[in-house]
Amino acid sequence: MNGNSQMKISKHGRRPWPSALGQYSLKPLCFLLLFLLSGCQVYQLDRESLGSISAPSNDSARVPFSVVGAESPSWLVPESPSLPEVFISRTTIKSGVTDFNGLSFLGYMLTLSLIPYHEQNRYADIYAIQWQGTTLLESRVEYAVDGYLSLYFPTPMLFLGSLNDEQSEQQSARTIVEGLHQKNVLAEVEKQRAKFESINPKTVEEIAEFMAGPGKDSIYRPLVIQQLISMAPADQELEYHAENLSIPGYLTLLPEKHQAWLIGPEGLRGLDLHTALNQGAQEDELLIRILNAYPSQSADLQHGHYRHLTQSHRNILKDGGLPSGLVDRMTNDEPPRALLVAARTGKLRDAEGNIRIPTEAELIEQLVRPDNQGKYLSPYTSDDVLAEWVNSAINANIGSTVGTGLGAAAGAYVGEKALEQVPFIGGFIGGAVGAEIGKSTGREAAISASGGWEMIRASSDRSFDDIESMVRYLTAKYGHTENFTDAIAATGQIYPELTNALAQAQ
Repeated sequence: MNGNSQMKISKHGRRPWPSALGQYSLKPLCFLLLFLLSGCQVYQLDRESLGSISAPSNDSARVPFSVVGAESPSWLVPESPSLPEVFISRTTIKSGVTDFNGLSFLGYMLTLSLIPYHEQNRYADIYAIQWQGTTLLESRVEYAVDGYLSLYFPTPMLFLGSLNDEQSEQQSARTIVEGLHQKNVLAEVEKQRAKFESINPKTVEEIAEFMAGPGKDSIYRPLVIQQLISMAPADQELEYHAENLSIPGYLTLLPEKHQAWLIGPEGLRGLDLHTALNQGAQEDELLIRILNAYPSQSADLQHGHYRHLTQSHRNILKDGGLPSGLVDRMTNDEPPRALLVAARTGKLRDAEGNIRIPTEAELIEQLVRPDNQGKYLSPYTSDDVLAEWVNSAINANIGSTVGTGLGAAAGAYVGEKALEQVPFIGGFIGGAVGAEIGKSTGREAAISASGGWEMIRASSDRSFDDIESMVRYLTAKYGHTENFTDAIAATGQIYPELTNALAQAQ
């Protein structure tokens, strides 16, 4: 190796300092600088926001209910094994955020985030005893979680807490709050117990008074309803229970053998149908009533009708003498359309006693309402003659003058005059606005020529819920008649959308 390629050595036998520094890695220094110049956010539970924490005066309490669900504390002890069941829920909601901290933000900006920005989030931990959708007792504990943020520095870590993990602090709060809930709930249980024992309702009247007053949202409400159920006379149990069905939760606490007869729409429950049969009603007559009561809205099926009637309930009804043909239709399952239509015609069976298939004419008749409460009024009455308001419109010749003549001309004129002073826009928009005004003006003129809305509705005894049903019905039943064109022309002035609906149906 020649001298040029060798590293020079000082006269003391040491390497020059830059070369000596090269022995050491720069990585630790880089990591240190990266750490010191990296921002972060720290969350810290504000323990002072929880207030003073002390042990409850009692470790447990005997309660007039049993608990179901994941939250089933050992410190709530049922008084007996056959008590109504309640559900305990526990939720955490955000109850607020502190207002913008201007002073903290100023320090944050002046120091380029060396001083962390501070904010505070507030939460409410809610522990509730619920029954049949009603909250009987609630404990609410609020607390706060502080947040410290720096964009460039790790200074938030000086505040001991969870790095970028607010949920961890919430979990810590949840553990601490559990003891506060126990204290609050046990105190409220004792308070309600003292109130209930001082009233001690025993008669039907006393129970009714208790539930309307202090027992409305009491933990003793389920027990009192259970007590009311036990007071039913042996010879008229179902009738007694039927009178009390309006009490929330009453039906749920009934034995299954009694529930079966009391579930369903008013007048179509098992008890109602059984009573009607005993009074001479025919099975088909009752079946028609059940079919005609089938809800047209899905929301009604989700929340009512026969939603809570189980197969076990149906077996009880059949064993109790209710015909299977009726019981099988006591369901939220949609009946066959032919069966529904047949029921609506009032003729359920053919000459051989079989469920008959409705004729095309009967199917068409299902499109029209036998009243004037629909969205669209029929130009023909139930006697198959033109309604009086249609005759008035035809006599006024509005079908040929209002829409295409007076209404459109007046609308175009108003629109043109309103915008003619605006260059370009007046000529372009005036026609469009005028056409719309023309339609509106023409419709109002047609309504006036027909006698006004009161006259139109009063002289109509049939109507439709939608324009499509109106078109199908009118064309199928009256499309071949001589006055159909005049009737449609007059009706189209009242309902301008009829024109497009007719065009689409062709």
